[in-house]
Amino acid sequence: MDVQQFNQEQSEQVPIEAVHHYVSNILPTSAEIGYLWSGYLAECMSVCFLKDYVSKSKDPDIRTVLQRALNVSTQRVTSMEDIFRSMNHPIPNAFGEKDVDVNAKELFSESFTLQYTKLMHKFVLYYYCNALTASTRSDFRKFFIECMNTSTEIHQKATDVLLTKGILDKPPIIQVPDRVDYVHNKDYFGTNIFGKKRPLTALEIGHLYSIIETKQLIETLNVGYSQIVKSEKIKKYLLKAIETARKHIKVLTAFLSTENLTAPTMTKIMVSETKESSASDRLILTHSTAVIAYIITEYGIASTNTARADLISTFRDLVTDVLFLAKNGAELMLEYGWLEKVPDTVDRDDLVH
Repeated sequence: MDVQQFNQEQSEQVPIEAVHHYVSNILPTSAEIGYLWSGYLAECMSVCFLKDYVSKSKDPDIRTVLQRALNVSTQRVTSMEDIFRSMNHPIPNAFGEKDVDVNAKELFSESFTLQYTKLMHKFVLYYYCNALTASTRSDFRKFFIECMNTSTEIHQKATDVLLTKGILDKPPIIQVPDRVDYVHNKDYFGTNIFGKKRPLTALEIGHLYSIIETKQLIETLNVGYSQIVKSEKIKKYLLKAIETARKHIKVLTAFLSTENLTAPTMTKIMVSETKESSASDRLILTHSTAVIAYIITEYGIASTNTARADLISTFRDLVTDVLFLAKNGAELMLEYGWLEKVPDTVDRDDLVH
């Protein structure tokens, strides 16, 4: 019997289903702890926002989706706490009842809360997909898969309701090509930034549209928060974020307008005139800073799917703006003592000395 035949017979004798292990005996990896930790903070924030959204919701269709999203985030928080306890890891302070006031007057319209919930679950899908692929322990993988499944469900339900109610913009339609074509000229990549530009590709249009839509939703969110936040420093930060978003929207919209393509539109009526605070300053600042990471992700994904030099250059410049904003937000959180520290490795030099 040769080695290959022996190995084949051995593998056939031990089916995968017969391999057992106890996860409690397997130490979690740094990636698993990191994704669980930051995911816990995000889900706690989500619970706070969704409690407020659900308490104000009157439309039965919208309320059903918001309530489902709240139930899912609440269950995720419980499951994450169980995993933390199973490995004797301290549970992050995160956010809770003290950070939300469901009795405050309505700040955002129902259509906005549903659109924003849809956007958040789009980002959540990015996040948990990365978490899944970085995990090895079976309980972590099972949990992250469940998160992806439920977020897909919520995103789809939100999309269906928004489409039915006619309040969801769709990306531009382009002519369907009648043949397969190839690139034959280096000018396709637009190495001469100031020269004649080729038409945008379907991928480039889609990413431009998606980033503009994201920017508009986050701008609207910050407009509302700037009305209710108590700290003047945080208000100044939010106003700078609004200014940056508007600048980016104008720059990106110009690429579509040049091609006679429509950009997403959003009514300003989505924010009420109330100044009653439904969220703590800590929750507002943390969330406004955290969503910047997802904006950077969108620019990164768009850049990898773009072949026009002027567009790539623009994305790079806009990311620089966003990184500066993120730095200011983190420094504000540090100043107020709100920047909860991510679990890190042991400083061996510090132990030695």
